[in-house]
Amino acid sequence: MEATAVVRFARMSPQKARLVADLVRGRKVADALNILRFMNKATARIIGKVVASAKANAENKNVGNSDEMTIDRIFVDQGPVMKRRLARSRGRVDMIRKPFSHVTVVLKEAVREKKKAAPAKKGEAKAEAPAAEPKAGEKEAKAKTTGAKKAAAKPKAGAKGGAEAKTTKKKPKGK
Repeated sequence: MEATAVVRFARMSPQKARLVADLVRGRKVADALNILRFMNKATARIIGKVVASAKANAENKNVGNSDEMTIDRIFVDQGPVMKRRLARSRGRVDMIRKPFSHVTVVLKEAVREKKKAAPAKKGEAKAEAPAAEPKAGEKEAKAKTTGAKKAAAKPKAGAKGGAEAKTTKKKPKGK
């Protein structure tokens, strides 16, 4: 079973709220509330209230032990943006954007993993097959491609050797 909680028109940036939501996704409710309680972010307080509300909804629905539930889905959607004007010099105006967010939390019962019985040892059936040897023709082709290197580029006909540098005689500056 699932328990959900939604907060709409929360006065926080969705981009900043998603950073906090990513930290608690997939965790147990008790762990998530502890993380959010001590996080130094303004959005953590609002998201903590949503998670606590989802936990209370789970208790009211009698879904199960609410502390053992995990946060199955948590997502932050963008809401409307309130725009305000800010007067600037020379008669100009800048816009102040005040974004809103919609936060949704879905809790799900933690799936308890059953321990699987160890399979019976079957040494003969699962014996490792010997590595297949490549054919003789393939070995030669590999040797040719990996071992062959290109020869160094030859200098052009009229050019001097690479070690010799062209020197020019400088004229002394006169008055």
